[in-house]
Amino acid sequence: MPSSHLHTLSKMGLSVNEAKVYLALLKRNTSAVSDLVPGSGVPQKMIYYTLQKLLDKGLCALIPGKVKRYKPADPRAAIGNFVERAQHQLALSQTMLLELQKHYETGQNQTSTQECIEILRNTALIADKMLAMEREATKEVLSFNKAPYAMSKRNEEELAGLKRGVTYRSIYEISEASKLVSRSVIEMYSDAGEQVRIAQNLPMKMMIFDGNALLFSLEEPTAATGKFSAAIIRRSNLISGLQELFDIHWSQALTLDEFKFEYRDSISLEDNQQRS
Repeated sequence: MPSSHLHTLSKMGLSVNEAKVYLALLKRNTSAVSDLVPGSGVPQKMIYYTLQKLLDKGLCALIPGKVKRYKPADPRAAIGNFVERAQHQLALSQTMLLELQKHYETGQNQTSTQECIEILRNTALIADKMLAMEREATKEVLSFNKAPYAMSKRNEEELAGLKRGVTYRSIYEISEASKLVSRSVIEMYSDAGEQVRIAQNLPMKMMIFDGNALLFSLEEPTAATGKFSAAIIRRSNLISGLQELFDIHWSQALTLDEFKFEYRDSISLEDNQQRS
């Protein structure tokens, strides 16, 4: 039988040995232990214990005699019970999810005069939060883009935001823009409407959404691990200060065309090395 059956039965609560023996039982009307050892691959010293567990779970029946034999339970009844319990648990989980979502949305809608600070230490969660904040943006998103990145795929939320009329201004580092693959991604976003500048160095990874929400890295990320922590801050004077910092870097950075012209020799050399 396919190994996927063994995996599925294991996920349903059977041990690996129980799943192997039950699958071996299904191949015969009745089986002796001598049939099940080669049929299941379970050592004989474990067969009796495993069969007792299957008997307890109603997955087989014992046929007494000089040589004990075991008969498999009909999967429609035996496995059907597992499926029914799983479906019931899934329904309960879905109901609970809806209830928890209501509580979450109620909490999110509560206003506070205090600054909202949120610390994130999981790269996938950082990416999810970033995308959610981009969906909420209605005017402008400012970005200091430094590697490594929380996302490895195309940012569809940014492309959708550009189509809705959200302004994106992004500054990238020369070290990334010099790479053929990275530059092609930057050019793709530029063609989609993102305003791009290239700077020698950026002080941090940062995004500002509509001037009232900030997402930034808490430490210098390392390309070796690709992991970093981040913070989200809302309703803080810090945001306006960092927005001024962004504008300073923006005014001093090169446009994409200026960068490609000034660094044309090093870009050509880098591209040739990456292609070879």
